[in-house]
Amino acid sequence: MSKDHKHYKFVNNETGNVIYFLSIPSDKTEQKDVLENTRHKLAVENGIYIGSIYYIEVPENESAK
Repeated sequence: MSKDHKHYKFVNNETGNVIYFLSIPSDKTEQKDVLENTRHKLAVENGIYIGSIYYIEVPENESAK
């Protein structure tokens, strides 16, 4: 994974499963909008309540594996 990107994983809170990975350029100013839009898209596509999906940034040392 590229170091000039921030890496995120989206998790289903009900199951604890990672359902999606996303990389966003570090210099992108609308990161929060991209993350929230992706979260909404995943909820609709998977029939999951929006409150059951959250995202977390993958630490740089974990994304290098």
